[in-house]
Amino acid sequence: MELKIEEIREDEKYLRLLITNIDDLWFLSNFIEKDDIVLGTTFRKSEDRSDSIRSKKGERIRIEVGIEVEDLEFQEFTDRLRIRGKIKIGPEEYIGHYQSLNFSPGDEIEIIKKEISKKMIEELERSEKRSSQALFISIDDESATLALLRDYGIQVLAEIRLSRQSKEMEGEETNYDEVIKKVLQYWNENIPIFVIGPGFFKENFIKRIEDQRIKKSIITLDTSYAGEKGIYEALRSGALEKIMKDFRVGEEVKLVSLFLEEIGKEGKYAYGIEETKKYAEMGAVDTLLILDTKIKDDDFRRVMNIVEENGGSVKIISSHHEYGKILKNFGGIGAILRYKV
Repeated sequence: MELKIEEIREDEKYLRLLITNIDDLWFLSNFIEKDDIVLGTTFRKSEDRSDSIRSKKGERIRIEVGIEVEDLEFQEFTDRLRIRGKIKIGPEEYIGHYQSLNFSPGDEIEIIKKEISKKMIEELERSEKRSSQALFISIDDESATLALLRDYGIQVLAEIRLSRQSKEMEGEETNYDEVIKKVLQYWNENIPIFVIGPGFFKENFIKRIEDQRIKKSIITLDTSYAGEKGIYEALRSGALEKIMKDFRVGEEVKLVSLFLEEIGKEGKYAYGIEETKKYAEMGAVDTLLILDTKIKDDDFRRVMNIVEENGGSVKIISSHHEYGKILKNFGGIGAILRYKV
């Protein structure tokens, strides 16, 4: 279940959406822009001294407000989107006061955009249709890493040390049951499970799983490493390409890897705002990679528009995974060119 579009009134630039999971919060952190109005409910101390019947001075009362967005923060570890700005809609005594609104999965959010375009509606519809979760178990003889693949990156759920019971039971890991319990905690029948890692440890683990529904959901893949490093190795590999086509982070990892390959062979690439803008104006950019933290910056937006006008594609890269952090080191923007310049 993904972001649900409850209502759109394009003439009023109004949207009402239902947030269903943490990926939706990340999407909205990029979709909502400065000066948009976000509507929500909050509690504030009463400031109206004239109405003693309605409330006592200092009592916290529930009010509906609309704030003009100044900044917002996607809080990955608390499953929350925090939005801050001045109250523009609400009781008169609070107009102009600063207020924060918090949104979590299960909440509705109402937005009045400063502008709304066909492209924005298409982005919302894509977000509503996508399937964005997969469970990774990255395992070797020492540890098992459980992680959910999300739109914005890899969410590590648990790191479990594996210890042998005794020499007589060599090869039997005492903590496999703990790993299986964690799998049951996060898995449902709509989520594929990728069991990856070096050697035969994957097979040993799968033998211990009794639930046939889980076994049917498992896809195995050999990787050189276990842990988070092994997960990124799996995402880079072509082995999962068909399965991963609906997963945004898989595409992002592959694109940044291609960008790094071009740099490594002194091929068709550009990075940094000035260099990338120059090649964009020449019509040389095939694929623009831009970090999600940069897309609201006017200079970066201009480059995005130039690339699209010249028939190139723009790919937003999440800053919440390792390959987003790599792109950040190149100024948060890079390009794969149509030809070597």
